[in-house]
Amino acid sequence: MSYRLAIVEDNATARSSIRSHLLPMGLFTISSFSNGPELKSALKRQNFELIIMDFHLGEGKNGVEWIHQLRQSQFIRPSTGIVFITADRLPQTIGQIIDTQPDLLLIKPYSIASLTRGIEHYLTYRRFVSKVLHALDNDNLKGALSLVATVSTRKIPPKLKNDVQKLHARILFQSGRIKEAKAIYESVLVVSEKVLWAQWGKIKCEYLAGNWSDCKTALTDLLNNGLARDKAFEWLACLSFEQQAWSQAEFYLDHIKTSELSVPATRLKSLTYQKQEKIIEGIDLLQKKRDYNRSARDRFNDFTFELAEFYLSIAEEQPHTNRAESLQQSKKLIGIAGRNQGDHQQTQKKDYMLAYVASLEGDYDKAQQYLSQDHMDALLRTDASTLIVAAKTHNVLGNTEKAKELLAMAHEKNQFDDDMSAQTSNESVLTTTEKAMGMQEERALELNDTGMRMFIAKDYVRAMYYFYQAYQMSPHIHAFGLNLLQCMLESRHPAYRTYTVAFLLQRLSHNADSESNHKRLRQLRLQAEKDSDYFLAKATLDSGPGESAPAVASEPDSVQTGQ
Repeated sequence: MSYRLAIVEDNATARSSIRSHLLPMGLFTISSFSNGPELKSALKRQNFELIIMDFHLGEGKNGVEWIHQLRQSQFIRPSTGIVFITADRLPQTIGQIIDTQPDLLLIKPYSIASLTRGIEHYLTYRRFVSKVLHALDNDNLKGALSLVATVSTRKIPPKLKNDVQKLHARILFQSGRIKEAKAIYESVLVVSEKVLWAQWGKIKCEYLAGNWSDCKTALTDLLNNGLARDKAFEWLACLSFEQQAWSQAEFYLDHIKTSELSVPATRLKSLTYQKQEKIIEGIDLLQKKRDYNRSARDRFNDFTFELAEFYLSIAEEQPHTNRAESLQQSKKLIGIAGRNQGDHQQTQKKDYMLAYVASLEGDYDKAQQYLSQDHMDALLRTDASTLIVAAKTHNVLGNTEKAKELLAMAHEKNQFDDDMSAQTSNESVLTTTEKAMGMQEERALELNDTGMRMFIAKDYVRAMYYFYQAYQMSPHIHAFGLNLLQCMLESRHPAYRTYTVAFLLQRLSHNADSESNHKRLRQLRLQAEKDSDYFLAKATLDSGPGESAPAVASEPDSVQTGQ
């Protein structure tokens, strides 16, 4: 069997060397590329079973950034194997690479034997789980889960055990079976507590299950790990941001060098500034990131778009008569970032942002001209932040149903973004946008309905997420809080995100709005009191140094430590 293999390496000699090492294996049809854009262009025409990616790719985005972007825009199939090579031994670099969960990492200088041995190992693993990977490529998550469960019961060659466990846990996580995924990660950590992919997997499970106190403890333990330090600070910032502890989120992000902040982390930090009305600091941060990356065109354009969007958010909050300067700055930046763009997604992003500028200026005809272009409705690979801008534009133009459709797409895209900073910032903007459009009641009802479907199917972790979001959006609708409380009791979660069972019982007893809700609350209280030591103990999420510790039981709209 022949496999399609892509080599992405900016050094022509190194590209040629890797190719010459692999050709004698007689297993590959090899394509070579010097950068990410060339690979992306090729992926529009064909898929690759294996990609060998260098970390440093000249002056553009690095290999990790390209892998993340290509995965999010669905250019890379779930089955595609990723091999990273790098001469950079800095812990931050290795940590970034490990975070992508590559199938193989080679540190230069490596031998021909280590390269071929690693590739042969990957191909052995690929053949062993071929049916599982085929199901994933065909969006058959249920089938993939059934197949990987069957594979896991067979006698697995010792050398493949970790690979199969990683795949099994990943599919369980994607299927919402968080406890089972966590159990696999924990079984790996029992053998060796230093396996970083298992540590991160367990933390992601704790986060999704709403066990934020445990999640924070695990992240704090990683702060002394050079490979994971920056990512741990980033995730701690996400937790604080979700609790509306803006200054605490800023505190954590301050521990990451400005030059090392990723695009999503930079966006999150600029949002923390905006929440605290530190507009100048937000602009300065984004401008610094542009200055750092002037020689790296792709990354420079990304930060230029981010700064343009920051100016747009300033304009949104100003009276119509005071918007001109912010809109002019945004328009100028969009023009710079969109100049000579040959990339469809970037061109679409530019045009949606220009359409939104025009709509805020009151030039609806011009906005409609941008929207009428053929490429504007090709949304399969459009990122969540661009979909939000598109929804805002359609809303201003009176296309309410189209705006709702685009926001629903943005929610779906954001839910599957594996970058926590991007997920957190997009979720915040989505909530703000829906409230500004007067859609929070309707959206809360939709979230609650989805939660009910999950609850009936006994998918309690996902149900809690939807009930929580519905209650956050419409806290005056007590049925949403009761649904969350019941789900926490049924799934044995004494705490979920910012709420404890004890706090919900207290809050809802003061605010229950009907006799039927009073009756339901009494029943739930009795259920909790039957196991009071487990459900009614006090739980907290401690803040970091220099901040008071916000109790998990505090009301979400008042948890603003350091304000």
